[in-house]
Amino acid sequence: MISLVKSSLRLLFRAKVFWFFLLIVPLLSSLMINMKASMALAGNTETLVELEDAGEKVAYYGGHGEFIVKVYDASDDELSNFVLDKLSETGMMIVCVADVKDNVQNDGISEDFVQDRIDYDGREDRMGAALFIEPGFEDRMLSGKEDEAVRLFSLSDDARLDILKRELDLQLSKIKGCKDILLAYSGNDVSAKDVLSMMENVDEKIPGKEVISIDAGTKTVLTQKQTDQKTKMGYAFSFLTFAFIFCGIFVAHNTITEQKNGVLVRVDLAGISPMTYFASKFVCAFITSIMVTVMVTIYTFILGLDNIGMERWQFIILVFLMGSIFSTISVLLGILMGDVLSSCIAAFTIWCMSSMLSGLYFPLDFETVALKVLAGLMPQKWFMNAIDSIFVKDNSVYSMIICVTVAYILAMISIGALGLKMKRTEEWGSN
Repeated sequence: MISLVKSSLRLLFRAKVFWFFLLIVPLLSSLMINMKASMALAGNTETLVELEDAGEKVAYYGGHGEFIVKVYDASDDELSNFVLDKLSETGMMIVCVADVKDNVQNDGISEDFVQDRIDYDGREDRMGAALFIEPGFEDRMLSGKEDEAVRLFSLSDDARLDILKRELDLQLSKIKGCKDILLAYSGNDVSAKDVLSMMENVDEKIPGKEVISIDAGTKTVLTQKQTDQKTKMGYAFSFLTFAFIFCGIFVAHNTITEQKNGVLVRVDLAGISPMTYFASKFVCAFITSIMVTVMVTIYTFILGLDNIGMERWQFIILVFLMGSIFSTISVLLGILMGDVLSSCIAAFTIWCMSSMLSGLYFPLDFETVALKVLAGLMPQKWFMNAIDSIFVKDNSVYSMIICVTVAYILAMISIGALGLKMKRTEEWGSN
């Protein structure tokens, strides 16, 4: 057995393309997880968006019913940015900010510009409200001209508009209150920096908000950040599936070549049973799964993948178990088909269909029942469900995912044994 495995690995290492799937594809999967951009498909995770210009539409940021506030900022100072940050941190709205300092006339935003933007936004765009921050926001607030610092325009009848008004009034009153306190103690002119420092100190004493995910019956509830992490991990699993299944195909390719060259006959004459020979191929595929997993582990350290929503060892376990399943599948495909081209086409088809139907690319929460049942047959679907459970600290997921892995491997081996028996019976019948 050991000599058969060693000879198979030597043949495997001679294939240059094998090193592409062993070294490059795991790197691509790790880079997908390490992407900084928001990838969540369940909703837009950004609550403060910087627009390139005032004409950019904001309706695209509210595809899931979010309350959109478009801000035309002609000041862009520390206090105005602080207010916008606080509005976005409420979690009730998405704040889209456009720099309009070029549209300032006579120490204020041009009235023609204001009217044109309100008319255009009302007809061509979709948002809940528009804010116009006048130039010199800090000076206006510190001189007691709060009414001249910000203008609010309602562009919908959404009830969340009242929340925006209250939050805006709260932040403006906090600025005024801190200014008055500083004036009372110092008796001198107060700078915007002093007011901002005091507001930040006050906010630090407010208890922070902590979001805890829970497992609500049969449906796991994730935060937006966890949904974003899960989505990126789904893309990474797609790359890893590609690596695992084609590493297994290389093992199957060597097996097909050996059968055509009569190696199986010589092995049989040497007193080694065909089952031992084929078992060595599965052991070789198992070793390739370990090798790919090791490469993924190395890349996680190199790229510093620490904030993925779970411990590194948990992620590595999922990768290894998933790899064991797909390596087994690809080896069986090659052995049963007995043709390299056919097995490659079948492996590529399985990779494409299983990745799509398992929800690696897009969620299947709102698909038909039949499609959901079909998705349940895909191995990746179980691993995506395992990610949900790990996120919510459900320790029962480990026994579940191990049982699923063993079940898939046993099912594939059983199908393979039956297929080999039928294939051999056909060969004997033809002879």
